[in-house]
Amino acid sequence: MTWNCAAIDHGVTVFPNGKIGPCCQIAADYLKPISELSNSNRFADLKTQDCPPDHPCNKCSVAEYHGLPSYRHTFDRAVTPAPGLQFVDIRNTNLCNLKCRYCGPHFSSQWAEELDKFPSIQRQEIADYKNMLITDSLHWMYFTGGEPLINSEHWDLLEELIDSGKSNGISLFYNTNLTTIKYKDKNVIDIWKQFKNVKIQCSIDAVGAPLEYIRSGTNWEKIKFNLTQLISVAQKSNITVALAPVVNILNIWFVDELYKYAWSNNIAVEPVILTGPDYLAIDVIPDKLKSLALEKITNIESSYAIDKKVVQHIKNLINNNRNQFLFQQTISHVLLLDKLRGEKLFELLPFESIAVDNILRNHEYE
Repeated sequence: MTWNCAAIDHGVTVFPNGKIGPCCQIAADYLKPISELSNSNRFADLKTQDCPPDHPCNKCSVAEYHGLPSYRHTFDRAVTPAPGLQFVDIRNTNLCNLKCRYCGPHFSSQWAEELDKFPSIQRQEIADYKNMLITDSLHWMYFTGGEPLINSEHWDLLEELIDSGKSNGISLFYNTNLTTIKYKDKNVIDIWKQFKNVKIQCSIDAVGAPLEYIRSGTNWEKIKFNLTQLISVAQKSNITVALAPVVNILNIWFVDELYKYAWSNNIAVEPVILTGPDYLAIDVIPDKLKSLALEKITNIESSYAIDKKVVQHIKNLINNNRNQFLFQQTISHVLLLDKLRGEKLFELLPFESIAVDNILRNHEYE
């Protein structure tokens, strides 16, 4: 028996650094040069015996171990008998207008500029590879970034698919910060209506000020305006909208308010559990904050529809806080970015008394 995943034979993800993988969950050190697109067996080395590849596919194997949905499940449900490329994930540039606190220069040009990494914008031009990416069997496209809705090549690809008559057989999926739903003079809604269906996952981690600090550069009022427009269109079109908060140590204190907002506006919530950077994951929550974090999750569980397995996994991570020794690094990260960006996230977090005790108290003579 082999480790079966449809993405191995039928998927390609294009990264900003000019490399490719079968999907976005693959370990970074596995990625191959984009020139391997011409090799139909480019990921055959992942077909290991009896179990998932030890390191490259760890994210899916861990998710499945905990009974959670994985990317492998997504591809295996969507695959068709057709040969060749069926799933394409385009994240070919780090061009972004935000500096989300748990992101970095590889996927945000704003982060790269702030850290003085040059060139700040990374881009893998895909014009030379379109014939290999847009195949007759292609039916699933995922766009993220960076921020996909400000990526010019993304819009060029969509227009080519429409002009070629292939668009009505292709489903589009997005992960977007929703800071804009416009691009130049294009009516994006009219473009999306020409595809089979469109699923938009909005990366919104909180409401109000916490969101604006966690996703530096965003504006909650603008996000609400764009969300309202999308929802009104979604009710009578092929477009569906969901919130996709990244659950981490910075936003878990505010997720109940996010769920309340989503529920009052009839929006689905599809949480994603942060796996890195490790010092911002929820298993860093210290013992003294565990009860508060669990209370937030329990309130959501009792009031709103949420996958019970996801809830239990979050609770397990909080209870088994094996990385709480990284909490001082969490504090340093928050305070440093507050200082650099003139923000006040630390004032909104329940960290101060514990941080003072952990960092300033002298335990040597006790």
